[in-house]
Amino acid sequence: MVSIFRSDTFRNLQGPLSLISLVASLVVLYREAVSWEAIPDLLEGFTFTDAPFQLTSFALSLLLVFRTDASYARWCTAQDAWGDLRTAAGDLMRKAAAWVDDTAHLRRLVRWTSAFSRCLMVELRYDLGSTAMEEAMRGELKGIMRPHELEQLMGAGPYYHQFAQSVLTALVETAQLSESREGALLSDLERLNRAAGECEKVLRFPIPLTYTRHTSRFMLIYLTALPLALYDACNIWVIPVTATIAYLLLGIEDIGVQIEEPFSILPLPEICQDLHITAQRTMAQRAAVRCLADPDQCSRFDPDEERGSSELEELNDRATEAAAAAAAAAATAAQAAAVAAATAAALEAARQTMDCDGAAVTAAAAAASSTAATAATNGRHRAGDAIAVGAKMNPLAFPQGDPYGSGSGPVAAVPEPNGNGNGRANVPSGPGVLVGSSAASTRQAHR
Repeated sequence: MVSIFRSDTFRNLQGPLSLISLVASLVVLYREAVSWEAIPDLLEGFTFTDAPFQLTSFALSLLLVFRTDASYARWCTAQDAWGDLRTAAGDLMRKAAAWVDDTAHLRRLVRWTSAFSRCLMVELRYDLGSTAMEEAMRGELKGIMRPHELEQLMGAGPYYHQFAQSVLTALVETAQLSESREGALLSDLERLNRAAGECEKVLRFPIPLTYTRHTSRFMLIYLTALPLALYDACNIWVIPVTATIAYLLLGIEDIGVQIEEPFSILPLPEICQDLHITAQRTMAQRAAVRCLADPDQCSRFDPDEERGSSELEELNDRATEAAAAAAAAAATAAQAAAVAAATAAALEAARQTMDCDGAAVTAAAAAASSTAATAATNGRHRAGDAIAVGAKMNPLAFPQGDPYGSGSGPVAAVPEPNGNGNGRANVPSGPGVLVGSSAASTRQAHR
């Protein structure tokens, strides 16, 4: 009984219960004041009877029953849909672990299966296309999917689970399975789609709002007038009696409202986490299961190789990021070298075309050429460091290694200024090099 006052239902009903208790208190105060002749009886001649309540109680009962039954049917539909989704996802991962030989391909399939359930959960709990939905989606999938996979998924919103299912379909079709096995996996995907469709039907088609409002108004009118009929039988006790009846009837209505939207109270995070654990367990037990199923060729299924495949895939991702960093460093160095070389060429052209000894201009050209050489060297160092890290993580991603000596590799060669000692860059010289504002600024500097 003590837990009643700590329950969610009681907290939700504090407003209506306070209003009904206030009305009951006013009825008691008025009738007691009349009995003590403190005020005149303004309702003299009126007889309060319970006949109206007897005539309407059956209608109120039917409304409550229909309301609760409709809400519970929605709850059962959502619960069954997620139960089917959980079973279908488990079957898909179990069959794929037994039939798909490519470990990296299998890991992608298992990863996207786990992501499918989380995508659907977020879509059911947040407003479609909202910022909160995108943030929740990133938070749910950050530790499950690879960064590039997550970015591609986020770009396919707002129906993320449909994109995940498309990826799963493509993974099944490219797994090089027999027709019967591919059909079995596609059948499991169809079960996932059917479960998602049931959830969307519950979400998009709620109980009509008119039905809910009329039931609530009917109950409030009924309970507000109830103290007038109960006072003669209960006297001052009409206050707690009315409050108790109101709590029981309004509680039924509140329960119906809560289970009408089941996705906010169903344990969906626990179900998704259980699927994620199932995925990890499936991959961890894959080698042992295959070894027990085929003891004669158990040596083919090396547990260390199974565990190492995930690490290799992560190294591939990190090596790809290192290659991107190397390319960016090389591009930055090339731009800096090009700017410095162009400046040196402009200064040299100015020195040749102007009537002066050009000592200051020659010094400026030498400084610009030195800057170009330094920028190119630093850029190659940065690119080489990034590639060295990538090659250490995954030598297969960088078969040519560090591009310091040969200038070959995944990073384009960076142009160098001429090192002949005269400070002139290896770029064409002539009037066409020094144009517009560059010529004007050079003459101004010389003067």
